[in-house]
Amino acid sequence: TSAACGLPIAMAGALSFIWLGWDNPQLPAWSLGFVYLPALAGIAVSSMFFARLGARLAHRLSPRVLKRLFALLLFSVGLSFLI
Repeated sequence: TSAACGLPIAMAGALSFIWLGWDNPQLPAWSLGFVYLPALAGIAVSSMFFARLGARLAHRLSPRVLKRLFALLLFSVGLSFLI
């Protein structure tokens, strides 16, 4: 259910950023409000590729390895907050 809520939340956020930045003259070319379209395209294309890769990898690895990799990810994110 949380995955189903992600799309409407993301759309509301994106539309808000577009609307709130619509009249900002300091934005670069190829911007739609505060949304930079080349970055949007890059994130969309890479997400489609890496979602498949991540799903395959999650099925091949053992749950213990996945838990340790996730713990390492959380540790590195927490460390980056402290630095």
